[in-house]
Amino acid sequence: MLSTGHEFVYDDSKERMPPEERENWLNQRLAQIMEYAYKNAPAIKDKFDKAGVAPSEIRSVKDLGKLPVTRKDELVRLQNENPPFGGFLAVPLNRLKRIYISPGPIYDAIAGSPEGQNVLAKQLWMAGMRPGDIAIDSMGFHMVPAGLAMVDMLDLLGVTVIPAGAGQSELQVRIIRDLKPTWYLGFPSFLVTLIKRAEEMGYDVRRDFTIRHAFCLGERHLQVLRKSLEEDYNIDTWQNYGTADVGIIAYECEQKSGMHYADEDMIVEVVDPDTGKQLGPGEVGEAVVTLFSQTYPLIRFGTGDLTSFTDEPCPCGWTSPRLTAILGMIGDHVRAKGMFIHLRELDEAMSKFPEISKYQMALSLSGHKDVITLRLEPKEPGVDEEPLSQAVIKSCKEAFRLTVDKIDFLPKGALPEDYKKFEDTRWG
Repeated sequence: MLSTGHEFVYDDSKERMPPEERENWLNQRLAQIMEYAYKNAPAIKDKFDKAGVAPSEIRSVKDLGKLPVTRKDELVRLQNENPPFGGFLAVPLNRLKRIYISPGPIYDAIAGSPEGQNVLAKQLWMAGMRPGDIAIDSMGFHMVPAGLAMVDMLDLLGVTVIPAGAGQSELQVRIIRDLKPTWYLGFPSFLVTLIKRAEEMGYDVRRDFTIRHAFCLGERHLQVLRKSLEEDYNIDTWQNYGTADVGIIAYECEQKSGMHYADEDMIVEVVDPDTGKQLGPGEVGEAVVTLFSQTYPLIRFGTGDLTSFTDEPCPCGWTSPRLTAILGMIGDHVRAKGMFIHLRELDEAMSKFPEISKYQMALSLSGHKDVITLRLEPKEPGVDEEPLSQAVIKSCKEAFRLTVDKIDFLPKGALPEDYKKFEDTRWG
């Protein structure tokens, strides 16, 4: 056990529990949170009562299959019907440290609480971060939790933080050159953008820059970019997997071969998206999370992300299962440029344009960047495409805070009757 001299203490003994001991430990805490959530979160009581299940019936991870999965789109609906937290908040509102707002919109409680910060700090301590390091935090700071949640965690570790936020690549190159951070935290695609911009400005990144570690999150690009970042630029890369709704779900160890469950804070299941039935190792299903949170005890929350897991022993000695990869998404939302876009938001943006009969958002990759293309079918030929394009881009930016990169006008009938409003070819 090692202490940084701050509030954070690194202790990986729970990571190395024998599997049987780990199972008992999880089941004991699961039984406790079931009783607590039923008594303190009205939406959880309603969930149990509608399923005809008593909290006392949930005594093991396998018992969770008796309860339905609450998915992200349902959470949006419940928060709209019963603002702000849809009945899932188990403490008074003014007990929260911060309240964030994610696309949906969804109010986020867990990212503003102390719960979960230690898990993230533990991963970065294990990856080599220490007091005296300087970190540039290039995550978003506007409404969403990523940027400030990183600051909270870095404060625990006693690290000097540069809260740079996203964008302004030329200024951030100068900041890196002048302040000499040793760590980068942000999207992997933006790190590549900074490297390319620095090279355009005449810098030799390996020689002139001090960044030697990168904690990359929010995108699945890292597996594509890791080889170049590590071999070409000598930047050691790390990743985890999480959402604003539940925090960090899984994280890499030194082997970087899958991501271990963050089961100090939650139970992770991989389930059949249609039935909610728990799946076995190697089977592809939805990541579903139950939080051990007395602040925001979400029970069987469906992330919408498709994944699989392995319970094969990891050479690192940690005994929790590992998610192998994030393989895609289900439900009426997609993630682009690190942000979720809900179908309802796209529909809202396009509702202002009666001259458009059909529309489809197509997501693709160009190099290391997400590209958002909107395909539009006008009701009648001869629309003035330029002003209409600008109006659509503005409406989308207002609805889901992202810029559409390209508008394609299609002839009438080009999109079939059974077309999907989201098409994602980034991972095929």
